[in-house]
Amino acid sequence: NQISPEFGHSSGGQFNSVVKSGGNAFHGTAYDYLQNRNLNAADNQAALNGDQLHPRYDNNRFGGSLGGPIKKNKIFFYGLYEYNPVGTSSTPGALFAPTAAGWSTLTGIQGINQTNLGQLKTYLGTAPTAAALGATPNGAYPLVGPGNLSLGWTPAQTAAAKSIQIGQISFNAPAFTNNESGVGAFDFNISEKDSLRARFILNRQGTIDTNAALPVFFQTVPTNAYLATFTEFHTFSPTVTNEFRLGYNRYSNVLSAGNYKWPGLDQFPNINVFDLNAQLGPDGNAPQGGIQNQYQLTDNLSWTKGAHSLKFGFDGWKQISPQFFTQRGRGDYEWSNLSDYLFDYNPDYIAQRSLGGAEYYGDRVFTGLYVNDNWKATQHLTVSIGMRYEYETIPYSVRLQTRNAISNVPGLIVFQEPTPGKKDFMPRVGLAYSPGTSGKTSIRAGFGRSFD
Repeated sequence: NQISPEFGHSSGGQFNSVVKSGGNAFHGTAYDYLQNRNLNAADNQAALNGDQLHPRYDNNRFGGSLGGPIKKNKIFFYGLYEYNPVGTSSTPGALFAPTAAGWSTLTGIQGINQTNLGQLKTYLGTAPTAAALGATPNGAYPLVGPGNLSLGWTPAQTAAAKSIQIGQISFNAPAFTNNESGVGAFDFNISEKDSLRARFILNRQGTIDTNAALPVFFQTVPTNAYLATFTEFHTFSPTVTNEFRLGYNRYSNVLSAGNYKWPGLDQFPNINVFDLNAQLGPDGNAPQGGIQNQYQLTDNLSWTKGAHSLKFGFDGWKQISPQFFTQRGRGDYEWSNLSDYLFDYNPDYIAQRSLGGAEYYGDRVFTGLYVNDNWKATQHLTVSIGMRYEYETIPYSVRLQTRNAISNVPGLIVFQEPTPGKKDFMPRVGLAYSPGTSGKTSIRAGFGRSFD
């Protein structure tokens, strides 16, 4: 964790990604790594438990690379791409639904909300057979009539009620993760003193979101990361070199609610009918997501003079990061009984929808300056000493706290605009000492200060 002041901000790990370059000859690779349920040995413990001997586990990692010259000794390229789909065994699910006869009975009942009935039938499906008495959550077939089952019915309501055939529906939820990776490189040796380097790194992942109750509402959640850099290296003299780099980094993770329709509504809501153990709608937390765009400009100047290796530099970036999530933005409605849902009574658990935008934009600017000296003090002692200074603006949305000033309670809470740190100086000191002449022992020490 003894990091050079060239790298600042947080005190965590620093990772340098090195991408291959092409050469004067063409070189390529192709590879595949495979695990498959039909090739894997059976699990003896699964046999003892009565479970499936060969549960799904399909892992196929394949890719290829190619590098070579565009113009010999001057311009080169390199690229690699890899795809890795992983499919695993799913968890069986079960819920209750009317049989074909049950749906037929429901269709003939007067006063039922036809939209509610149609949506339930479309997404819930039909049970193949009726369950035995007592198999449903309430221990009896749900009765549909003009009243709330949980409150008890009058004799007249009981006489008018109808018995609905209910059965169990079982399904296997899909389970998979698809990974995609790629790198690219472009190198141009302009002259003995100047060269250009371009790099691109891609990491993408698609994971199935199984937080909805029914597989028809499952969505693939994409998590994408891209990094692109363009660097110019210039040699002023054998002892003075400069690196100028432009960088762009994008990260996105978006959970979609899909494109489902509910007649008369602008969004497909979350619907729960507890005595069927049924839930209609996508993941209750959807839609939500976050995107981060970061633009970077960096310049590093290296100067070697005698026993000193000096490095000076500037690091600046702008970050724009929209986040969006509104709790119950599509609406959340919950009924204890099927009858109340079908007759469109008020939900007896939750009937709630949040409106308005809850978007946050982490728009901020960061600048850093540093200087460092690696001093070969003696044959056995090297001293590294440097200083870094950083200034970071307060994110745009955080500066909007003043809009809540109407809620100020002096002495308890006051909403005001935070101020950025203006004294973020970060000294870095490192020592490396090898006593004696054997070269078998090295003693290191260091001190660093960071701001996040």
